[in-house]
Amino acid sequence: MSAIPNADLLSDLTAAQSEAVTHGEGPLLVLAGAGSGKTRVITRRIAYLLRQGVRPGSILAITFTNKAAREMRHRVDAMMPGCPVWVCTFHSLGARLLRQYADRLGLDRHFTIYDQDDRHRIIKTALEAANIDNVRYTPEGIQAAISKAKNQLLRPAAYSAKAEDYFERIVAGVYPLYEKRLRDANALDFDDLLLWPALALKQDAELQAELDARFLYVLVDEYQDTNLAQYAIARGLSSAHPNLFVVGDPDQSIYKWRGSDLRNILDFERDFPQARTITLDRNYRSTKCILHVASELIAHNRQRKPKTLQTENPTGTPVTVLTFETAQDEAEGIATRIRQAAEKGRRYRDMAVFVRTNALSRNLEATFVRQRVPYQIVRGLAFFERKENRDVLAYLRLLLNPQDDLSFLRAVGEPARGIGKTSVTHLQAYAEPRSISLLEAAAHADEIPAIKGKAAKGLKEFAQLFRNLRPLAEATPDEVICQVLNQSGYRKMLESGADPEDQERLANVEEMITAARQFAKEDASNTLSDFLESVTLSSDLDGWDEQQDCVSIMTLHSSKGLEFPMVFIVAVENGLLPHERSLSEAQRTGKAEDLEEERRLAFVGMTRAKEELFISRARMRDYRGRILYTIDSMFLGELPEEGVAWIDESGQASRSTAAFDRWREPKTTAWPERLDDDILSRARPAPVSQHASAQEQAAGGYTEGMLVRHDQYGVGKITEVRGTGGLRRVRVRFKMAGERTFVADKARLAIVTSQ
Repeated sequence: MSAIPNADLLSDLTAAQSEAVTHGEGPLLVLAGAGSGKTRVITRRIAYLLRQGVRPGSILAITFTNKAAREMRHRVDAMMPGCPVWVCTFHSLGARLLRQYADRLGLDRHFTIYDQDDRHRIIKTALEAANIDNVRYTPEGIQAAISKAKNQLLRPAAYSAKAEDYFERIVAGVYPLYEKRLRDANALDFDDLLLWPALALKQDAELQAELDARFLYVLVDEYQDTNLAQYAIARGLSSAHPNLFVVGDPDQSIYKWRGSDLRNILDFERDFPQARTITLDRNYRSTKCILHVASELIAHNRQRKPKTLQTENPTGTPVTVLTFETAQDEAEGIATRIRQAAEKGRRYRDMAVFVRTNALSRNLEATFVRQRVPYQIVRGLAFFERKENRDVLAYLRLLLNPQDDLSFLRAVGEPARGIGKTSVTHLQAYAEPRSISLLEAAAHADEIPAIKGKAAKGLKEFAQLFRNLRPLAEATPDEVICQVLNQSGYRKMLESGADPEDQERLANVEEMITAARQFAKEDASNTLSDFLESVTLSSDLDGWDEQQDCVSIMTLHSSKGLEFPMVFIVAVENGLLPHERSLSEAQRTGKAEDLEEERRLAFVGMTRAKEELFISRARMRDYRGRILYTIDSMFLGELPEEGVAWIDESGQASRSTAAFDRWREPKTTAWPERLDDDILSRARPAPVSQHASAQEQAAGGYTEGMLVRHDQYGVGKITEVRGTGGLRRVRVRFKMAGERTFVADKARLAIVTSQ
């Protein structure tokens, strides 16, 4: 391929972006601030390499979501049509490599990829087999521990050798049982898609050299979110040819709970001493006001690479912090503002509401319905999680992988074939000592004395069904699904069903045919295996319809990589943002690492906003079955005076001023090495308590430093307690009303929490 002039690739780039795009050989770290055009830099870099004569097959670009990968592929194709560069997620790369090198790694290339629900079921059976109490040691907890071990490249034996406490020893006992069940079913879980390639690159020198020579240029997006396994893959592919081009921002690392290691980007120059570093500090997304407020917040973190984000965008309106009396008032206030914005011409799809946890969306959903605000919840591919669609997916998985007993157990019962639990138990008892799959055992059902009549006939017919379907496995995904629906009787079951919902279920499974057909059209080489893989590896954003004119409600984590003209971040309260787990961990260890991640999460949410940003909190919140008096998020106390408007709509006061009189920690550029217990003790919301009795008050129920709530003045802090008996006085400093003194016996003060 001859070189093509690159002027058109560079003409609209800044000097820093152009320098990154035209970087020569060797490792490069691109510190890309929020909204600084990192996708443009990565895709232009790929086009630049292609125009320099680099073969498409020698370039590998890795990102974290299917949506980001699709966007990158589209941009590259628009600049360099007909150049099939690998642009994929880490997990899809792992799946592709494992299928390609399956024989070499001792795998069957038709392996099934188990999702979270499948993993949960496997671990539950492993716990039962080990006779371990699954109430005290939940499948979720065990699963999380095994996932963490795999992300740290620890297989069962290595994990067992490192197990220290009792829980880890329990996990060490379950881990090998879990792995055996995966191998028996010819299945891998999500973490295996990273673990297996990472270990192969470390342990198989020949394979590592082959792949290193194959991918001469490796580009990794969102490098700050890589875990140890992903780090090992990136390094393993960049050994002899260390042309590793990584893009990321330590200020946007928000996946520690998923195993990401911030040190991967902070220590990049140490890992690659010859590396260059280029900083992209021009923000194209947000107004000056939004950028200033977000930058002031994130400056309180210690673990970061300082940079000053700049923008040529307008100053814009102040960031607005809203205070409501209750969570219901909060939802009503947000819905009203959204409707007013729509009436002034803003599209609903230009607005988004971010929550820290999905549970916080309930009030919003109910209120939006009542106020007729169109919305969508961005919460994964719910379409493929519907029962009827999971049933069909089980058929497809079993067709490709006859050893997949989990899929067998789901498919064999839908539609009903007269096969009950007792018959399945007998079938399992027959299959296990013979080391055969349940599908293979079903073909011999008439040889099992304990299985008779209709059950034996149903099992034989089920096995025959898959013998008939097997030649179709290489057909297009949509054609396979059509045949499965017809030959299995699933379509007929829904068409003749008496349940009124059956027609909707039929529409859903037929819509799956459409999804498969569209998937095949994207790439003529896409197979049924590729379709199943795309469904299993999909993320929250893959279920998001960005063209639908409705408000998007999503978690702060899901908002990563998106942008909206108008953004609301709700429930900015201690215990929610920052989350209670982070507060507890900070108090336990005295370190700020988890709180810094929560601050990064808030920063990510704030920098999604282009024009208007609203941050809200409620004085009282009904959450997870408890009514709580809330405490302002410590992050609110870190916002700057300038550029912020504070509006209290709780009915206790009304004030809109950047000089809002609130308690603030002294502004510092970083947290101390160990957090002050005083800071943390005031960070937690407390259940609404009954007013203390006069006797309790007289006995010292009120103490200095305690937070209390007054019906008229709101939450205040006790600054002085003096006197005894009926003369006992309590002085309280309120945010809005200043200091007030009360007779303790007669004060209507509810204790919120104490230090």
